[in-house]
Amino acid sequence: MRAAFAVRAWAAIAPGLQSQEQWLQWAKAPVCPVGGTAVELPHVPAMARRRLGHLAKMAVSVADSVLPPEEGADIPVVWASRYGDADKALSLLRSQAQDEPLSPTAFGLSVHNAVGAQHSILRGMRANAVCVASSHCAPEAGVVEAVGLLQDAEPGAAEVLLVCYDEPLPPGYAAFHDEPVAEYAWAALLAPLQAGEAGFALQALDAAPQGDEETPGRGGAGVLPHGLDALHFLLKGERQHLVHGHASGQWMWERVHA
Repeated sequence: MRAAFAVRAWAAIAPGLQSQEQWLQWAKAPVCPVGGTAVELPHVPAMARRRLGHLAKMAVSVADSVLPPEEGADIPVVWASRYGDADKALSLLRSQAQDEPLSPTAFGLSVHNAVGAQHSILRGMRANAVCVASSHCAPEAGVVEAVGLLQDAEPGAAEVLLVCYDEPLPPGYAAFHDEPVAEYAWAALLAPLQAGEAGFALQALDAAPQGDEETPGRGGAGVLPHGLDALHFLLKGERQHLVHGHASGQWMWERVHA
């Protein structure tokens, strides 16, 4: 498969990086963000804000930065996260191991689609809210789902919001880290690529083409978590290709012109 799409708007957040100007500067020489991120959601009612964990706040922050407050109820949203809110899930497992009662509310907030569900309630969203996870290829899984919604024959959506977000695993799971870690969230409003428009294409490969494998020091490969490397490709105009692969599949991102 080869899917082409345009990015109409975007927003991102990570430690020390919030404005588009800061991110575009970062894209010139990407480093892995370190530390924590202060997230303020003054537009979210206090009671609802307390239900959002830190990762959820970051994801909601970038989603709402792309979708104007008075718009977006009919725009589908794809939420892509490799880990989701693992801290909440681990806390529930600890409680279960100690024979402590489990909170239904805590369980509801720990599942992988909890962020999308809370956001759809807060915004009164009426369109699809889909949550995907795909091992090392969560951004690719998100794009595939989003492009599928754009090309749906029912008819397809005019725009789809893709939100990618993750944070370091909690200490009990930290041994499973297999790439650089950082907390981040980014959102991109995807649309069908129009004639004469610059955009992007994502293609599934049977094998990585020779000479295009990711290597440390090239773009963000080996330096960044893959979710941020994908964002770096979208922001770095001089970067024409990004090839990313794992046992779960090989993918190539390209800059294209319709």
